[in-house]
Order: sequence, then C-alpha cells, then structure tokens
Amino acid sequence: MNLISVDKISKTIGEKKLFQDVSFGVDEREKTGLLGINGSGKSTLLRILLGSEEPDQGKVIRNRSLKISFLPQFPDFLPENTILEHVLSGVGPLTATIKRYEVACTLLEKGGADAENEYQNAMAEMDRMQAWSLESDLKNLLRELNIPDFSRKMGELSGGMIKKVALVQALTEESNLLVLDEPTNHLDIDAILWLQDYLKETDKAVLLVTHDRYFLEEVAGRILEIDKAVFRVFPGNYDLYLEKKVEMQMVEEKEETKRKSFLRNELEWLKRQPKARGTKQKARTDRVLEVLDRKKTGKDIVLDISVSGRRLGGKILELKNIKKSYSSTLIGGFSYVFKSKERIGVVGPNGAGKTTLLNLVTGREKPDSGDVSIGVNTTFGYFDQMNRGLPPEKRVLDYLKEEVAPTVRMADGSLWSASQFLERFLFPPQLQSTKIERLSGGEKRRLFLVMLLMRNPNFLVLDEPTNDLDIPTLSVLEDFLQDFPGVVLAVSHDRYFMDRVVDYIFIMNGDGNVERFPGNYSDYLEYKAYKEKNPGDQDFSSEPDPPSADKSTVASKKKLGYQEKRRLEQLEKDISELESEEKQIVERLQTLLPPNEAKLSAERLKRIQEELFEKVAEWEILASKES
Repeated sequence: MNLISVDKISKTIGEKKLFQDVSFGVDEREKTGLLGINGSGKSTLLRILLGSEEPDQGKVIRNRSLKISFLPQFPDFLPENTILEHVLSGVGPLTATIKRYEVACTLLEKGGADAENEYQNAMAEMDRMQAWSLESDLKNLLRELNIPDFSRKMGELSGGMIKKVALVQALTEESNLLVLDEPTNHLDIDAILWLQDYLKETDKAVLLVTHDRYFLEEVAGRILEIDKAVFRVFPGNYDLYLEKKVEMQMVEEKEETKRKSFLRNELEWLKRQPKARGTKQKARTDRVLEVLDRKKTGKDIVLDISVSGRRLGGKILELKNIKKSYSSTLIGGFSYVFKSKERIGVVGPNGAGKTTLLNLVTGREKPDSGDVSIGVNTTFGYFDQMNRGLPPEKRVLDYLKEEVAPTVRMADGSLWSASQFLERFLFPPQLQSTKIERLSGGEKRRLFLVMLLMRNPNFLVLDEPTNDLDIPTLSVLEDFLQDFPGVVLAVSHDRYFMDRVVDYIFIMNGDGNVERFPGNYSDYLEYKAYKEKNPGDQDFSSEPDPPSADKSTVASKKKLGYQEKRRLEQLEKDISELESEEKQIVERLQTLLPPNEAKLSAERLKRIQEELFEKVAEWEILASKES
C-alpha cells in the first residue's frame, strides 16, 4: 500500500532552484535513502513531506492511514524534562495513556486517596488501550541504548545521549513511516549497529538522510538523489547506486564529446555561409544556439584541496603519562610518541573521553598530571564538532580574507585567491557574499574545513568530521587525508571514513585505559567480536615498544653552542623580514600593475619563497636542538 506520493513538486528559495518536477512515492515497509550535497534541498523536501512547508507547485498526496514519526538532525527538548518525560512527549493516544500512568505512579509514591484513585483509573486505561507492551518496549529500547536512568534531566545529557533519547521517542511513536535526518550523528558504534539491525527488521517504512555509507548500504533498498536541481530514483542499495552513477557519467561524457564535435562542425559551416539567411540556414543556426545554451553535463565538480604542506620538525608530539579526571577517571596514564605520516583513529562509547584526549593533545585542556610536549614546528588544525570561530554576522568571503588569508598556495606552487578556493568547495560567488548565519549546517562545516586547510596545518585533529558533511565532500576529504604529509588524529563513528583514512586505533572504553590496535576500524570490530566469543584467548594487539633513543635523538638533545644560538636568532629575524616582504608583494600582485613591474615582482616573489624554504629548514634543525 502506498503511504505518501509526491506529484511534480518544485521548490525555489530566492534565486536558487532546489528541485523541479519531483515525483515519487513511499510504500509500506519500503526502506529509502535520500542523497544530495549540502544545500541541495534534502531538508526542504523532508519538510514538504512532513507538511511543515509547501511546494511552489505540484502536490503531496497522503494516505489516510499515514502516520509519520520524525527524527530531526538537531532534536528539540526541554532541559528540565526527564528522559522518560521527553520520550512520552510525542502525540498519540497510546503515548498519552502511558504518560498518564507514569504520572500516576509518581503521585502514588506521595500518598493520598486521590492519588490512589488516579492510579487505579490509569491502570484501567492502560488495560483498555493495551499499552503495557509499548511501555515495556520503550523502556527496553532505552536500556538497549545504555540509558538505564530514566529520571535524568535532558539538560544534563551529552549530544550523543540526547540523540539516543530522541531516537527512542521516534521509534516508539505510533507511526508507519519513519523519517530520519542524519540518525547516526553523535551515536557511538554500538548504537549505530543496533539501529542498523532495528531498521532492517522493522515493519515500518523508512526514509532517511545519512552520510554513513555502510549504514546506507545495509538499510536502504532504494536511493533518491537530488543533483544540481535534478531528481533521480535508483532502485537497489548504495552499491548499485554507485554503479549506475558511473554508467551515467560515462554516457554523459560521450554526449559531451558529441556536442563539442557538433558545435565545431556547425560553427565552421556558419563561418563559410553568406550573410543572407534562408529558412534552412536559420533553422540550422537556431540548432547551434540551442546546443550552446544546453546545460553542460559531464563529470561532477571535483573539490581540489591539494594545498601545500607545512614541514614537520624532527619532534612532533610526545604524551608522557598524562592523566585526566572529572567525576571519573577518563585517562589514567597514557604515553605515546607521534611519528610523521601517522593515521590514528580514536574509538569508544559516548562519554569515554575521546574529545578530552583531543583537547589535551592540542592544548585546549591541561592534564591533571603528566606532560604534553609539542614540537617547535607542529601546527595543529582542529576540526571540532561545533564550528568554533565562525562569526555569524560576517560574509563568507570577507571572513576568509580577513581572518585567514587573501590567498592560499597550492601544491603545484600556484597562488589561489580566497574566492577561487571557495569555488573549489562548491561556494559559488552568490554564496560567498552570504552571511555565515544563513548557511546550512553542512555548508558551515564545509566552510570550517576550507578555513582549516587554508591555515596550512601539519597535524590534523578531527572530532567527528563526517557529521553534517555530504558524501561527495567526504570522499574528497578522505582522498586528501590519505596523501596528507602530516599527522592525522581522528575521532569518528563512521566506519567507512575510518576504514579509508586510519591504520591504527586508540581504544577508550571509559575505564581510564587507552588501548592500542594496529589496523583499521573494520579490523578492530572483527577482533572485538572474536574476543567476545573467545575471552580466554591471548590478546594479539600488543602495545608497540617505545622508540629507542638512537643517535639522532641523542644529538637533538644537545644544547646549542654560542655560534648556533646567534645563527638561530639571525634566521628568525631573516624569516620574519622575508615573510613580511612576501605578503607585501602578494598584495601588490592582486592590483593592476604595469607588465614590467608585475614581471619583476613575480620574479622577486619566487626568489623570496626559495630563500624562505632554505632558511626555515635550517631554523627547524637548530630550534629542535634547543628544545
């Protein structure tokens, strides 16, 4: 039975057309994934389905039996409500009956004849509505998601716990269609795997927006896509969708080749013709203009983030027996020496201290004891969960130019303006002039990533980087991280992302210990499952030995002599002067200069950059000795 159908709906916001002539339906028990880049209109389409927004044209037809339960990307809640009160705040007679019964139980504890009567009436209503099984189900779901205390206030919970509670509310509401917007955001891996199995088994229809590709592959049997205002339906799972996309791209590239060949031949013909035009000639000219006006297809836009890398020094980062406690011990004595080009993932349940570890590494927090020793040339880029530092009142391009830099140097040595770099991240000129507060959540995350990479760090710290980013952006970010010349330390519950990026795991279970595992996320999950079935087997994930003090390490600990100290001071002065001159020339080249002056400035800029490279390399060696 069809639950909901949309018939040729279109939507435009301002001057931006989100989608046009969209038609599809959702049947009972059907599991569907909705894909599209950030800002493509996914959330708008969901609001139209929910009835909270109207399309510009077309219609939505809802079956009389349709009951939708919606999990928003950012759940609303009252901080003073308990977990149980929040779960029971949904609509529906069954939920209202359970809520009445729970209130009656609370009143009964206080005593009184009225409380006794209300309790008996509430019990009778529970019997009449047959609501006992639903009450048991929702409490079991909370326990399944490791939420045993239903009396805790919502305002006391972490982001992951809030998402779990909102999820239980959505799953237990009286509905036959679940609409889930990024359901795996902020969930730990155990909760994601549990939800994955639950959705595969439920009799309810499911429509979900998610960036979690393993989750999408397992749950969805059909893919809907919004791509450049065009809506497409792909039968099958995510793997089949990717195969179809590749086939479509190959066809589009062939069509584009034919189009170029046609235009070349026709334009040559037009140039050979006399000025007087007959009917046939005009028809042929119109055909050329039609092809010229046709929207170009071909390959999707590729994000280019091949920025030049800042060199790492000999010493990168050392953690020496660091400890950190709040109400409980999160890190109970952890040591590690980070090495060049390492790709490390941090995993563990919500509240185990993963973000705390990142904050200790980057100096945002101080350890209770132990030492965090950072190399002199180590520059962190922290991609956190909150998009900190993005001023809402600033316009996108103005912020990037003022707060970061007017230009960025690419890997091939060329200079790109901030505007050009933004365009590579799917920020067209009209979006660059938009205030940051008007961007979507995903667009803000993408802008934060642009800002981070333009600062040219050599130690990337990523806290849930996949939240709110679309799949195309994630794919390019993963490619970039694989070739990144520095160190990557990432916290993520996205198995696909972790499998592509990391090759070593820090495991935090909330007991204060930080275990280590050589391998990616899937390797670790397989090992974890094996250990649960074979608890007596010896642990094969041994801790690596600390690096030995070789000659280079010993040499680096020697103090600088008098001449070396003088040289270090001179290098610092030279580097500062050269960087200042480099900035002035770059700013001058942004203006209209006479050809000869522009050429001389460009040549001087090249010499400065070569000299800077040599002096910085020498400075790194001397500075690492002094540290």
